[in-house]
Amino acid sequence: MKLLGFETVTHPGTRFALSGYIGTIKYVGEVDGTSGIWLGVEWDDPSRGKHDGIKDGKRYFSCFFLTALVGKYVEQLHVVLGSSNGVIQVEAVNLDKIRSKFSNLNDCEYVSGADPPGEIRKKCPNIKGVDLSYNLIPSWDIVARIAIELPSLERLAMNNNRLRPLSNPELGGAFSHLTELQLNDTLMSWPAIMDVVVLMPHLKQLESGYNRLQNLSPLPPGHPELPLSTLNLDSNHLSSWAEICHALAPFQKLVRLVLSSNPLKSIPVSTEPYTPLKLTHLSLSSTGISEWSSIDTLNLWCPRLESLTMNGTPLLEGKFPIIIIARLPSLRVLDGTSISRRQRVDAELFYLSRVAHESFPSDAARSAAHPRWTGLCQVHGTPEIAPGINSKDDKLKSHLIDLKASLSEVSPPPLAPTALSSTMAVKVLPSAPLRFLRLKLLKLFKVPRGADGELWIRMADGGFTPLGDFGGADDDKEIDWWLESGSQVVLYVKK
Repeated sequence: MKLLGFETVTHPGTRFALSGYIGTIKYVGEVDGTSGIWLGVEWDDPSRGKHDGIKDGKRYFSCFFLTALVGKYVEQLHVVLGSSNGVIQVEAVNLDKIRSKFSNLNDCEYVSGADPPGEIRKKCPNIKGVDLSYNLIPSWDIVARIAIELPSLERLAMNNNRLRPLSNPELGGAFSHLTELQLNDTLMSWPAIMDVVVLMPHLKQLESGYNRLQNLSPLPPGHPELPLSTLNLDSNHLSSWAEICHALAPFQKLVRLVLSSNPLKSIPVSTEPYTPLKLTHLSLSSTGISEWSSIDTLNLWCPRLESLTMNGTPLLEGKFPIIIIARLPSLRVLDGTSISRRQRVDAELFYLSRVAHESFPSDAARSAAHPRWTGLCQVHGTPEIAPGINSKDDKLKSHLIDLKASLSEVSPPPLAPTALSSTMAVKVLPSAPLRFLRLKLLKLFKVPRGADGELWIRMADGGFTPLGDFGGADDDKEIDWWLESGSQVVLYVKK
């Protein structure tokens, strides 16, 4: 609205009435590409406004929560059929259910404040999830004033905000029904996060990634028990495994922990009394874990572990991931792939074979270096200890199959054998999943990281047929579904 004929220059925050409509001045100044002084107005009636504070991609002012919500979602309770010229109106049933599924405000107007008490509750009382990420909200007090108006609120995202602590204790009950909270890239310290979480007695899932956390301090004495079951600490600066475990010990219901992309280098044996975590899922992908002893120690810290992600760690660079299966007896899923009974048996036999060929001064030293050795020998029998020699008792040898692997420049591969390049011999367990074979060949042929490939198998008539579904539907199937010793497999790297 251009400023014409005003005797007194207004300032942001001024309330005014015009032609029966009430609004608030949010901006006073020039607008690029125009002349004169302009007013940016936030109307109390959201249907009155023509803009959302942005002109030609530049933001000049921000709005309150309800204005942002109304600006993105249909607010009227009746929809006019366009062909009826306003004569026919259809009632919009269960509008709150629609709002509850699409209450993501981070791609519409910026929110910087709460509306007057009662307004939000009156407009949208049944909203269950709100995303206020990337907004201009300055404090938890304003978040609480919004949340207290949403009695059904269960999910709240506050990513990429910078929030001052809650200063009004009377607003602490605003989050009593919250079960999921996202605080990624808020740069909140761990104590500040705990000060907020303590106000959420039913919180089950917490995300606190990209917050530059360097440590997790233990909860102070008398801190109430927290019901968290899932905690995501992705991409922080956490480097001490023992410190993390001691800080999370009070979280007795915590079963899923994500520590991906943290500078963790090892999982040491604790030198102090500790309480084992009750984790069933742990993500250590893209960390610095590089020693097999860390996997052995993981058994002590997390004896209930069923699912583990380790992709992108130095430990698995050019190594055998199946050894992890043998070292963790409770593991059922590794890097997203289910572990069958047959795969576990093969992994344990492979592990026994490798340990049997290592040199140790005594049996006690072997057992100390490989805590699973004694137990696995009781299950599968003790292989002959003959370092550097193929033992007669090495049961693994009879399980491996020999494949011929080649690289093709085109898809499907050419029929002439001379048209294929880099043919190599490969030994692999028949119980290995197809996903593992593809990754093994990608590494074998030194394909750049991140590339994907198609696998083809040569048939008896000399032609080629796809090895499994290229869309990944067969990735978890064991390769002896298609292959046997002597089979020729061709890899085509997708361009």
